[in-house]
Amino acid sequence: MNSLPAQIAFYSLAALTLIPALCVVRTRSVVHAGFWLLPCFVGVAGFYAALEAHFFFVVQLLIYAGAIMILILFALMLTRDAMNPNISQTNRLGFIGGLICAVLGLTAAAMLARQGWPVGGSHPADAAVQTRELGLALIGLYAVPFEVASLLLLAALIGAITLAKVQREPVPERAPLADLFMTEAVVETLDRSEPEPITAGEEAKAWN
Repeated sequence: MNSLPAQIAFYSLAALTLIPALCVVRTRSVVHAGFWLLPCFVGVAGFYAALEAHFFFVVQLLIYAGAIMILILFALMLTRDAMNPNISQTNRLGFIGGLICAVLGLTAAAMLARQGWPVGGSHPADAAVQTRELGLALIGLYAVPFEVASLLLLAALIGAITLAKVQREPVPERAPLADLFMTEAVVETLDRSEPEPITAGEEAKAWN
């Protein structure tokens, strides 16, 4: 990563990842925020490709930039007032949240800068070896944490859709015959309420 092309690729991928991530948390529409996740996922996949992690590169594109992206968009569109322009989609505490994130980010960067990272000149393993080692780790040491994380994400998604769904009482349907009888009753009531015509004799008595 010390060559000029590698540095250009790194900074380009960093911009492709960070700028859409900033747009995700600053855009006014929740649906637009979901669309901004796509270039962010592609930028992360580019980092995997630069590190020669072939399996993670393919998984990032197929699962995150593909399936997970579609799942997030469907979840957002099922929420209440997600695309209503008359309702504010922004959080009033955005400035405070951004300040807290900036402080935490600077703290994490300072801690990582003090850590001594071993730099090795060995070439990464082949894609087949990487995939085999990852599979063994997922079904062995990290099997339970992986399944627990999957269940938590699924529960969070179902809970968000359930809470955002509008709870409305069903309106009872009225039979067509009831409408017909009601219309006839209204007409009959109006006919009875009309005044009777006054004859000439009654009009003369009224004048006298």
